[in-house]
Amino acid sequence: MTLPHELSAHIMRKQPTQKRAQLTIEAIFEATSQIVDREGVSGLTTNKIAAKAGFSVGTLYQYFSSKEAIFRAMSQHGRSLVLAEIESYLFSVECSLDPQDIHPEVFIRRYVHICIEGFALGKSYRRAMNRLCWLLEQPDETAAAVQKMVERLTLCLKYLQHPMLPVLDETQMFIMSRSLLGCLRSASLERFPHMDSVEFENQLVDLLMGQLVRNLESA
Repeated sequence: MTLPHELSAHIMRKQPTQKRAQLTIEAIFEATSQIVDREGVSGLTTNKIAAKAGFSVGTLYQYFSSKEAIFRAMSQHGRSLVLAEIESYLFSVECSLDPQDIHPEVFIRRYVHICIEGFALGKSYRRAMNRLCWLLEQPDETAAAVQKMVERLTLCLKYLQHPMLPVLDETQMFIMSRSLLGCLRSASLERFPHMDSVEFENQLVDLLMGQLVRNLESA
């Protein structure tokens, strides 16, 4: 897993340019997520993180000045991973031989699946990291990430010009995106037991498809 350049210098003391450094950062993130998931934020210390990760606290301080700096870096990293996967998916759709052959529900389902995995589920420690990011979210940073998602999806819809995938106006896109992310935020924080089920995904797909259908009917 390559860490993004968005982990900026004002958050990190040392940039992870080598593979060993990247693995160290991943270990810090994983240890932080696991400790918070079991013990909560209040009991977390940099000493605990370092011990859980398997190295000295001095090594941790080479990269982060505090646990708050770790939280911010984790949040940026998690959001960057989702945005990168969304970008990759939408770009692949735009490069398809004939965008008009795209099935609307298939298009929306893949988009929803990426969001579920990126904001609520995830493999290994990612689920715990997602929960921690929501728990300690910075509203401005979250809003900025959602806005990037909205802008990229809007550009894709404009490019496709698909009769069953209309371009939503600013208000419609706001409601749709916040409804989706609000559900995923609650599912993650509340540890909703069915968020990895087909039914959960189906309901979110229906939510987005319903917005698109209403927009077509009102056109």
